[in-house]
Amino acid sequence: MSKEAPPSALDETAAPARNFTVTLEDRVRAAAGPPAYVRRLREIEDIEARLVREVLDGADPERLDLRRINDLIDRHNRYYPCEANLPMDPRSGRLLERVGRPWTPRPPFTASVVAQLARERAAALIED
Repeated sequence: MSKEAPPSALDETAAPARNFTVTLEDRVRAAAGPPAYVRRLREIEDIEARLVREVLDGADPERLDLRRINDLIDRHNRYYPCEANLPMDPRSGRLLERVGRPWTPRPPFTASVVAQLARERAAALIED
């Protein structure tokens, strides 16, 4: 006759067993929400999409106000490497993206870039 052991506290919790731990530092960082560079990049992408829509709706790319998106791009290029803690290649001294290729700053947004993106978007809509 074997007696079953009483259930332990771990058996009684809803938390699943994990093969990793989350440090307090990581928990505090996560509680603050997405990092600044992620929020900034999202705003850049949202403004870019709005500008392309405006051109597709007939706006002249030369008359669009690009100051806000270029300010965001400038701040992104300035702070992203530090905020994302990008590693540096010891041989070349270049910053590396997380995938291992060299990081390059985003170029400023110009009227010709907006026009090109609008043409690409229009072509993609035609294909669909």
